[in-house]
Formats: sequence, C-alpha cells, structure tokens
Amino acid sequence: MDEMDKILLNGLRKGQHGTPMAQNTVFGWVLLGNAANLLKQPTSITTLHCDTQLSELVNKFWELEELRTRKHYTPEELTCEQLFEDTTKRANDGRYVVRLPLKKSVPIGESRSIAVRALLRMEKRFAADEQLYREYCKFMEELLDLGHMEQAGAVTGDTYYMPHHAVVKHSSATTKLRVVFNASMKTSSGNSLNDALMVGPQLQQDLFSILVRFRTHRYGLIADIEKMYRQVYVAEQDADYQRIVWRENSSQPICDYRLLRVTYGVASASHLAVKSLHRAALDAGDAYKGIADVITRDFYMDDLLTGSDSLHDLITLQKDVAFVLSKSGFELRKWATNCQPLRERIPHVSKQVSHLLAEGNEIRTLGSVWHTDNDLLSIAVNLQELPDKITKRVFLSDSSKIFDPLGLAAPCTIRAKIWLQRVWRSNVDWDELVPLNVAEDWLAHRSELPKLASLKLKRWLGTGSVVDAEFHIFTDASEAAYAAALYCRTQNANGEIEVVLVAAKTKVAPVKVISLPRLELCAAHLGARLVRQVQSSLACKLGKLYAWTDSTVTLAWLQGTPSRWSVFVANRVADVQEVLPANHWRHVASEHNPADCASRGITPSQLLAHPLVVAWAALAASSQRTLA
Repeated sequence: MDEMDKILLNGLRKGQHGTPMAQNTVFGWVLLGNAANLLKQPTSITTLHCDTQLSELVNKFWELEELRTRKHYTPEELTCEQLFEDTTKRANDGRYVVRLPLKKSVPIGESRSIAVRALLRMEKRFAADEQLYREYCKFMEELLDLGHMEQAGAVTGDTYYMPHHAVVKHSSATTKLRVVFNASMKTSSGNSLNDALMVGPQLQQDLFSILVRFRTHRYGLIADIEKMYRQVYVAEQDADYQRIVWRENSSQPICDYRLLRVTYGVASASHLAVKSLHRAALDAGDAYKGIADVITRDFYMDDLLTGSDSLHDLITLQKDVAFVLSKSGFELRKWATNCQPLRERIPHVSKQVSHLLAEGNEIRTLGSVWHTDNDLLSIAVNLQELPDKITKRVFLSDSSKIFDPLGLAAPCTIRAKIWLQRVWRSNVDWDELVPLNVAEDWLAHRSELPKLASLKLKRWLGTGSVVDAEFHIFTDASEAAYAAALYCRTQNANGEIEVVLVAAKTKVAPVKVISLPRLELCAAHLGARLVRQVQSSLACKLGKLYAWTDSTVTLAWLQGTPSRWSVFVANRVADVQEVLPANHWRHVASEHNPADCASRGITPSQLLAHPLVVAWAALAASSQRTLA
C-alpha cells in the first residue's frame, strides 16, 4: 500500500451498478470490481488489463494499405522547434547549449527517495557480480572525468532525480556496458520528467531511405559519432532536472550529482541531439553546403551511411564531414569503407579518437551486415534462447528478432506474420500458449533462421556511371499475403548486365476475407507505394520503370479509368496510376514472378536455393527480349 500513490493516476470511470470500474494507472487502464456477474464464475478471482495500444500495433500487420497521408507538425512540435531556435547557444568550445523543452502545466513532485531505492537495488546486484560493479564504477568515473557530470549543490528550485541501472551489450565493439537513466519514473505528483517534456518532431529520415541511398554509391562510407548525446550541453538552469544519486561504495554516504549533457533516457534527448547535429550542418556555411546535405540526409541518429562515385570525391567527403562536425564537438569514429585507398588514409586523420577504424570486414549497421571486402549486404541474425513456453507474447517478441528494413528476406519473414495472424484468430490471451500447430511450425522455421546470414546481396545497385538502368517492380498475392519486390537492372559500357534486388515489402491478407483479384490489386498498390518510397528516398523519379503482375483482372482494372470501378478498386487504381500509369504495366507468368514466393512464404533453405531468386540475374542477363 505504500506504493499505491505512485501507481494510481487521475482518472476513474464507473459504469452501471454491479459492473467493473476502470482506473488509470502508470501501467495503463485497469479494470476492478465485481466481474462475477459478467463472467458467470462467482468463485474465481479475475484480473483484467487493457492493452489496446499493443493490440492496435499488431493489427497493422494485416490491415489493408491506407492511402497516402501527409505528415504535419502538431502545435506542441512547432513550439518545441521554436524553443530550440530561440534559446540554443554555442559554448566557447563550439558545442551547443540547449534548454530542456519543459511543459509549464505539468508539475514534478518529490523523486529522490525513489532514486535512492533504485541505487540500493543496484548495490545488491553489485554484491553478486563483481565485474558489473567494476564496469559500472568505471562508467561513472568517466562521466566525472570528462566533465559530463558534477556533484550537485543544495536544492534551490525544481529538481528531478533519475534512477539508473545497467544494460550490457556483449555484441558492441566499443561500449559493453551502458548506464541507462530512467526519466520515466513517476514522482509523488504522479508525473515523471518525461511527462513534463515535449518530445519534439522526428527530424531524421527513416532507415529505409538512408539504406536505399547508401546502395546507390559506388564507394560506401560509414561512421558513427562518439557519445553523440553527450556532446551537447544542457543549460545551467535545467541541469537540476537531471540529478542522480550515487556512491562508489556502500559504506560511503549517498551523494547527489547532476548530468550536464543531453542524457539518453530523457524524452527530448533524441530531438535535442539531432537538432544540434543539423544546426552544426547549417552553421558550416555555404562553402560546405554539400556536406550539410549529407549530414541532414545520411545520418540515422549517430550512424552515418553515405558514399560517392569517385575516389577523389570520397576522400574529400570523408575529410570535410569529419571537419565540419568536429567544430561542434561531434567526433566521428569507426570509419568503414569498401575503398581500400581511403581506408589506408583514415588512421592519419586523427589520433585522438578511440576506435577510429571499424574492426574487421563485417560491419553491422542499421540492422544489416556490410561485408566491405566484397561489398555485399546480409542480414544480422541474433536469436536468443527461447523460453520453454511459447505464449502469444513470447511469439510476438521472438518473431520480431529478425530486423530487415529493406525486405531482403521478405519471403521468410512473411511466414511469422502469417502465423501471428493465426494466433490472433485463435483468441488466446497474451500469456497463454499459442496453438500447438503454430508452435511446431515456428520452431521448425526458427531453427533455420540462422541460415539467413548466408543470404548476401550486392550493396551497390550499379547505378551512377552505367549506360542503361531499368527498374522492375513485381507484385503478387495469395490468400495468405501479398507482396512487391523492386529490382534494378543495369548495363555498363561493356555491355555487362546485372540485376539486384533493391527492396521488397509484404503484407498479410486482412482478417476479413476479400477476393483474390482484390488482393492482387492490393499487391499492385503496395508495389506503387514501394516505388514512391524509393523515389522519395532518392529525390528523383526512377528512369525506365516497368511493373509486372500475373493477375489479368488487376491489369484490366489498371488499364481503365478509376471512375469506372467500385470505390475500393477506384481508390487504389487512382493511387497506383499516379506512380505507375497504365502503359507501365505488363503481364508475367506466375512461375516467372519473383514476388510469388514472398506472397506465400518459404523457409530460409528454400530461399537460398530458390531458382528465381538465385538465377534471376542470369535470366535477365541472358534474355534478349525487348520490353515493349
């Protein structure tokens, strides 16, 4: 009961007499009261938890593709942007000093006692894990030594104490342990620091766009910013909102400290860091306008993925982007490239930054693995040990472990979505076992997933210096799902032809049954959306563009004017024709359609040996057929 005041929030909704009540809590809305009349089980005890947000997210797996919507800033996001512009200053060392975008209407209560209890729990972990204790102390000492944290004085105004804990990432090449600060911990007022902060708009481009552009460069170049968030100062008047408690030894008194830099775990941290990065690009001046475009377009948080088509331009790009960002305290490290001459020059650029060059020829970045020695891309497969019981919650978590932004393994990943829909239809609860047939299918499929690491595709699409380049979008649908796959076919000055998969997208068929011809039209609509997304990523229209489907009904719909058809068909035909007019569409036999396997789903073994996937480039190269 001592903790109840920290759990309950404002909000109580009552129904008719004898029905449950809904109470808002830090865990979401919960139901309580007399459930026996509803459940017809007066001798049982029932607990209910409303988790509508998670259910809505899962439902998006099989909802029909929506028509386009425009993204507009909310009034709060506009306010957050304006606050940054009005209050951000530059320190003597070139770094930016930012204000926390606080909401004046959200009060923050007492929080130190909660932070102290969290520290005492961490000390119990330290007692059981000596290595964790040493690494944790080392992290805190670094904060103090670098001047990123200082001992706090007496409280003179509003404050917030952040509990902290350890997160260990064994796969990291540089930082194995990270101390995470929890700014979402509720205070005595029922609000946390994150509740009182404006988050700000999303400023960076999406992963898909950055990866697609990365594949258009003959020479690729990647790096990341060392301690990106901590290169930005928090203004003196806001530093007390980032207080923590710490002591190196449990025999010492607990001391108060405050973090002086933008801190991971604070809701506005991402916006403040990315906005400062963009400000560094703008402040570079007209002499570095091209570099400013690279900084604003080719960064995903602290990861840079860019490149060039010539060795000279690549060397200049690497030197200039490192120089511009270093002026604002952002030091780039872990450089990697498929250009050996540049790689040999990078160690001479700076001796001050640790891990200046990435180790090895297999570089993990944004969910993909780049093999720099032969310039190939593969998928990072990191499966953890599976619990004994496969509940719906476990299944959703485990099936989401394969991260594939470009859809390079779409024929395999669609199977998990199809099974998830079957689980959903079975109406099992989140912590109940999934149906036995789904569990058996998933376990068999899961045992093969590590084979996806052997699937390697060319990073460079071959565009840029080619004589001829064509883009082919294939679409297909089955009763279970529909898919679209975009290929790039290039021919260089020597007449050599190559075909490379650019990206693919899949969608599970909706729960409400619709006809196969309409699903084929949905696939064509998905293909148009994929083409539009790629064109937006490249900021240009694709040159020679061809669209293929094996559905004659869909072709007939796309050849006509939208006004001839029903609302469902008309809306999608109109949206498709904006990107792919009728003269772009052609018929392809099902056995020659590479999107067919993605609409039905296949195992990793089948994908690696699939005749269309493996031999598509050879078929296209040997084909002398003129596309008319």
